[in-house]
Amino acid sequence: MQIHYDVDRIKHILQSLTRLTGISLSFMNTEQEYLCYCCPPGNFCGELFSRDPRASRRCWASDSRLLAACQESCRPESHICHAGLFDAIVPVIKDGTVVGYVVPGRIRVPSSVLPSPYCDDPHLTELLPHILLGNAIEIRRGDLASEVAAYMEENLSQRMVLETLCDEFFVSKNTLYRAFRERFGTTVNQYLTHLRMERAKRLLTDTEMAIAEVAIAVGIEDYHYFCRVFTRHAGIAPGAFRRKAQG
Repeated sequence: MQIHYDVDRIKHILQSLTRLTGISLSFMNTEQEYLCYCCPPGNFCGELFSRDPRASRRCWASDSRLLAACQESCRPESHICHAGLFDAIVPVIKDGTVVGYVVPGRIRVPSSVLPSPYCDDPHLTELLPHILLGNAIEIRRGDLASEVAAYMEENLSQRMVLETLCDEFFVSKNTLYRAFRERFGTTVNQYLTHLRMERAKRLLTDTEMAIAEVAIAVGIEDYHYFCRVFTRHAGIAPGAFRRKAQG
């Protein structure tokens, strides 16, 4: 199972809500990576970070403790952070699976007026994907690595980097790395290079394309770089490989 995030859509939704409410809102994926952070003008935390470099580390430690409590309970959790601000974290549950966390709060109000417990509604985490995030989060239960590999093969002539693939499939780098390690026992870049070189071998064997054209056809515009990579992969230079393959 893989979770795909439409980061631009999530960011747009949270920015709109921040403008409407004046409350900072963040979204964290299941790997504890912040995908977006939206705060109103004159944000207290931003001013604090600029004055005290240690504040950022304290903030992260505070968020980590709150996240750990939320992960254990699978319910909204809240506390007063190290800077005296009200902070909260709400798990987003879709199809029975935690797909991320919304972090609202950082509100400067007396603790005596805070609701307790904050947003403690058993239906809230099920409603969030529908009323807040819509279809910005998708659970794909297929084989992510195989889907990405098929996409690579169909688009070998295009320039592809890890960031491009992550954006295309709405996954983090760590998720994609792990999927390829588990499925193919290699890295994303190594697998992509293997596909390019195997395609190059077929083109060198079955066509009369110039070597520079073969390089472009497999997504490598630099002729000299292509020759180095091909030689390292095949143990023989492209020209020599063609002569040997074609008899």
